[in-house]
Amino acid sequence: MKITKMTKKHIPQVIDVLREAFDDWSFKRRGKKRNRNRKPEAILPYLEFEPEGCLVAIEKNKVVGAIFCHVWGKFGWIGTFGVHPDFQEKGYGKDLMTKAVEYLDKKRTVTTLALETMNASSSNIGLYSKLGFKPAFQTIRLIRPIILSPLKETNFGKFAEENNLEISYMSQEEDKADIFTRCGWLASKIENGLDYRTEIELAEKYNFGETILLKREGFIIGFAICRTFRRYETEEIDLDLTVKILVIDKDAKDPQYLDYLLFACDKFGEKLNRTSLRMNINSSYWLVYKHLINSEFRVRSTILRMIKFSEDIKSYDHYHEWLVNCTSFSM
Repeated sequence: MKITKMTKKHIPQVIDVLREAFDDWSFKRRGKKRNRNRKPEAILPYLEFEPEGCLVAIEKNKVVGAIFCHVWGKFGWIGTFGVHPDFQEKGYGKDLMTKAVEYLDKKRTVTTLALETMNASSSNIGLYSKLGFKPAFQTIRLIRPIILSPLKETNFGKFAEENNLEISYMSQEEDKADIFTRCGWLASKIENGLDYRTEIELAEKYNFGETILLKREGFIIGFAICRTFRRYETEEIDLDLTVKILVIDKDAKDPQYLDYLLFACDKFGEKLNRTSLRMNINSSYWLVYKHLINSEFRVRSTILRMIKFSEDIKSYDHYHEWLVNCTSFSM
């Protein structure tokens, strides 16, 4: 067995391995398989952005495991990660994880590593713990219906006028370099070194979705990356709009700024005939979570966020701060 960099020729086998790995998990937990193949177009952009951080485990010239690394400024992320059921519990997963951690730590010199795993996955939690990851908080998956009304339009129109707010789309902007810089600065205000510019670029370059910009007096104070690209080969009609990342300036503490940006996401989703809005929030942003759960969102499920702390990070407890950093890091 060897661990090597993923290449384009590996993609068909990687798709098969990930399908089998997640089908196996789904069958063990729910008694049924999902049987979903990722589209090659959903994988290749990540391979282009982080070519040395996308790895495969090879056994007898066959891909038996795959792992993807991502970098957001000084923050590193690991996932998606999967090993074919026939090769699990034989050290392949540990070797892939070890190489991924080494790459992000030594070559990309990130200050923080993070990943997510199913709460009931004792083997995964055990493996990650041995590699230095600590359970940090729950990532809470939320959903609510997209319901627009003349009253909402009137109220949000008045709020926008009183606060000199406007909404625009990244695809319609001319000075994109300035937007990348501003959005990077907004994220770094929430977590030092955090930068989501690569995710905005993915949405822009590969038509993964749209970045909705919230401006006050012409300056960007928030953004939402809405994922519209269908990751899986499926005949099912996608009725949900996923907010992959949403950030608002930490100094904008009025919850109505968040509501207004989500209203803009609703309007964008309605244009695409989407009926529901999905987004994630981690439980350390407790004030924002409480606001969302009291604003028609309901909990779909939870997943465990695990973090490999650096020495200068003291705590991720933001329970008493109004910080809007809603993220969904799944590929």
